[in-house]
Amino acid sequence: MTLVHVPAQVPPCPDLTSTPTGAQDLATDLRAAAIAVKNVQGWAASIAAPAWQGDTAQAHDHAATQVAVRLDAAEAALDRAVTATDRFAARLSRLFVRRTRINADRAEVNERIAELVAEVAAATDDSRLVELRERADVLHRRASALRERIDAWKAARARVEADVVAALQGVDSVSEGQSAAADPGRPRTGELTRQLRRLRGDPVALAAWWRGLRRAEQEALTTEHPGLVGNTGGVPMADRDEANRGELARDLDLYRQRDQDGQLTGKEERVLDNARSVDEALDEHAGLTDDAGAHLTKLLAFTPGLHSGDGGVAVGFGDPDTADHVSVNVPGLTTDTSSIGGNLDKTLVLHEAAVNEGRGSVASVYWADYDAPSGNPLNPLDPRGQADFDGVALTGKAEAGGERLGDFVDGVRGSDQGPPAHLTVIGHSYGSTTLGHALADGLPVDDAVLLGSPGVPAETAGALTDADVWVGSKDHDPVSLLGSGDRGGLGALGHDPADTAFGGTRFETGDGDLRAEELLHNHTSYFTGTSLANLAHVVAAADDEVTGQPPRGAPGGGHLTLPELLVAAGSATAAEGLADAATWTWEHAKLGGRL
Repeated sequence: MTLVHVPAQVPPCPDLTSTPTGAQDLATDLRAAAIAVKNVQGWAASIAAPAWQGDTAQAHDHAATQVAVRLDAAEAALDRAVTATDRFAARLSRLFVRRTRINADRAEVNERIAELVAEVAAATDDSRLVELRERADVLHRRASALRERIDAWKAARARVEADVVAALQGVDSVSEGQSAAADPGRPRTGELTRQLRRLRGDPVALAAWWRGLRRAEQEALTTEHPGLVGNTGGVPMADRDEANRGELARDLDLYRQRDQDGQLTGKEERVLDNARSVDEALDEHAGLTDDAGAHLTKLLAFTPGLHSGDGGVAVGFGDPDTADHVSVNVPGLTTDTSSIGGNLDKTLVLHEAAVNEGRGSVASVYWADYDAPSGNPLNPLDPRGQADFDGVALTGKAEAGGERLGDFVDGVRGSDQGPPAHLTVIGHSYGSTTLGHALADGLPVDDAVLLGSPGVPAETAGALTDADVWVGSKDHDPVSLLGSGDRGGLGALGHDPADTAFGGTRFETGDGDLRAEELLHNHTSYFTGTSLANLAHVVAAADDEVTGQPPRGAPGGGHLTLPELLVAAGSATAAEGLADAATWTWEHAKLGGRL
């Protein structure tokens, strides 16, 4: 057979020598340093010597001025370095996406080349010569174009790395820092801060204002007020993440040093413990990346000193600003910042299940930025639970938490980019009561899911919200039997949403084991099995895939009351311990005002 010139296989596009996550981590470290410098500036500015006079006073003022000048130069240099590193991370992400596309096209072209080589080798005459040569010519052109794309990608990678090196070298000396500080174009944060605070109650307006700022202005605000930027609705979620990660890194550095110096106060110890818990949780999931090679996790709220020392935190998988489907998971009883690990695992499991629905991009948020009852009142041997039982028996913490949840969700809506995302909020246990109060106040969601609910503040779903209300409630979950319903119920926290009169859509969860030692497990296992699958269907707007379960009181919806469940489970195992728990639950639920 006459010769057919088949192109050689196209070599792969090389790896990035720097990664988007590595650049993000560098930016976080630099931002934490900038925040620390600004904190020292504030401390230095507060130092005064009102009783000093003469040469001593002049010497003090001169020294204070010199310190202020040096700190200002360091601040200006770090702000520029952070801005440059942020830009570096964004450019690396774009290169990551380009590389992914190039290698996908390369794999397809190389497959066609291999097929052509095999067909040419198998040919015994020239009957297909014209066809084979035409195919070879097409593949030559495609392979050549791919090699050009790879060369262009390599050149772009070199430019990106050279640019960040030049930017960092441009602020690595004292004189360059002083020059940056004296630059007339340097952002002045005073007026910007006033505008940020003024717009804080209007996430939509704030988002539009923020987008109109220069990147240097955004960064200056972030390092000046990381806690404000990181916890303000309307600020883009990626920028909130950067601010909160910077604040987290600064807190860890500051309070670890104070601990080593023996200067840590009791309140600061709680802040350090909370910061460590969040840092460990983020580190556990640091290997997860998005389609652009950046960190999948985002730290969307960080308030380690709030909520009676329990701290507050919100962590997302994916970007709520760009996702087609967004879910917000609100935990309940025993929640504090130290419990983030297990709760975050549940959110990740749901995120992966919703992504696997294949109905668009997904962002899944774990939100625990409210003062939830932090003890375990179902355990009479838990002194912390006993001390905090009023938070469970009464609705005050749920009402206050509902307000904070509403602010967070308003922020999600405000910073959303493109068409509004399909938004689902999931409340578990006391978190469902918190969600119920937020819904009663007009929470702007498409779907609300109430899991293992002890009660919500409305007799019907229609009276609670215009959103679609879904209910997951295991009949052998004792907490889910606390709400008032067709067969009684204590009702301290409101009405049982699984009751037929409520009118929500109850989905299949299974009932759980009827054994005393499994009752708590029944309450905490909604993010597994059929229940998890139905949650993923709801989050991904696959309502037609949800499998139902009859509401309590409807045909096929027979169930035990709480006393009957306790007796039935207690007769199987651990009767004495369960009776103690039942007595505790009954006595403290009465304090909520309902029998």
